[in-house]
Amino acid sequence: MTYPEQTVPAANTGGKRTKAPTVIVLHHTGGSGNDANEIAYLQNNAAGVSIHYYVSKSGARTRMVPDDVIAFHVGYSKVGSLGAPNAASLGIEISNTGSKTKPDLFPAEQVASVAGIVATWLNKYPGIQMVTSHAGIDTRGKYDPHNFPWADFWRLVGSAVNQ
Repeated sequence: MTYPEQTVPAANTGGKRTKAPTVIVLHHTGGSGNDANEIAYLQNNAAGVSIHYYVSKSGARTRMVPDDVIAFHVGYSKVGSLGAPNAASLGIEISNTGSKTKPDLFPAEQVASVAGIVATWLNKYPGIQMVTSHAGIDTRGKYDPHNFPWADFWRLVGSAVNQ
């Protein structure tokens, strides 16, 4: 399936990559679920956060940072011996409150859209060694994307890689 895509350039970036990405990191926004507000925040914020893609509940995509440019999305994280994980990674923010007390489900369209982006990247960058949650690499207690349907995601990625 094809999902609508718009481009909204993020102000906070780290310049051109010097090496191809080796890691893909999935996040949840932790926000209200209002796409316009979440995109506006990711476009320009005092924290300096940016992301390659934002994916709404409907699966609509917003490209915010080109693949060949560093986005600031992993903060206090460690990926093996990589000293600068933002420089080695591509990131996707998935619209979701991330609530631990009131689960916010990830709709099938959203999961399929995220899987499509990841499959595209895996086909484009054969050196990618890891697809992980932010929680999987964060050193200060991040837990995103909370309750993400990993089994469904991996099934969709598997059916789309090398297609």
